[in-house]
Amino acid sequence: MPRSSAPAHRPANPMALVEAKPAGASTSAADPLFVVVLDGVETPIREGTLYGAAGGTVTVTAPGHLAAEGLRSVLVRAGAGAGAGGAATTARFTLCGDAAAEGVGAVAFDRCGAARAEGAREVSAARCRAAEVERAGKVTLERCRDARLRGGGALRAARCRSADVESFGGARLARCKAARLHWCGTVEVDMCRAVDVTRCGAVTGDRCRVVNAAGCGTVAVAHAEVNMLEEGEEQRLQ
Repeated sequence: MPRSSAPAHRPANPMALVEAKPAGASTSAADPLFVVVLDGVETPIREGTLYGAAGGTVTVTAPGHLAAEGLRSVLVRAGAGAGAGGAATTARFTLCGDAAAEGVGAVAFDRCGAARAEGAREVSAARCRAAEVERAGKVTLERCRDARLRGGGALRAARCRSADVESFGGARLARCKAARLHWCGTVEVDMCRAVDVTRCGAVTGDRCRVVNAAGCGTVAVAHAEVNMLEEGEEQRLQ
């Protein structure tokens, strides 16, 4: 018999995109549903594995928990059974080119090109080229090149080249080259090169090169050149 030419990591039947669970495993209609957009095709999935056309996989590792790895482009949405705001679901993306999650409870990105999350209670991203987060609870970033963050509870970012932050309850940035913060509650900046802060509450920190502040409550950054701008001058920082 001639050997099949299908790659070992994908089903021989290209239509069999979702592998069945092992024998003995059970699935309930009450298990959280994910909707995955992969290679332009939208597929609902509660179990099994999806395969990308150019390699990579999306796997439901347990009910409500999904892992994506090595994909060129993937979007994951929380579907039926995910609870209010998808709180019961998690998604982890590793080594993906363009990765996005919408309405998933907790999201983690590791070494992805572009990472995007919307409406998550918790988001973490490490070593991503670009990170974009909207309407999140707790956000943690580590060594991301460019970050754009809009609306959230608590932010902690370290060693990012550029961070553009707006409307967070509290933000703590360390060792970032350039940071812009607008309409945040409390702000702490440590060992950052250039920081622009507008209309925030209390701004504290240590050992930053330059801190430009306008319309803030209090500004107390030690060992830094602090420039306090007058009302109306804050447009320079936006």
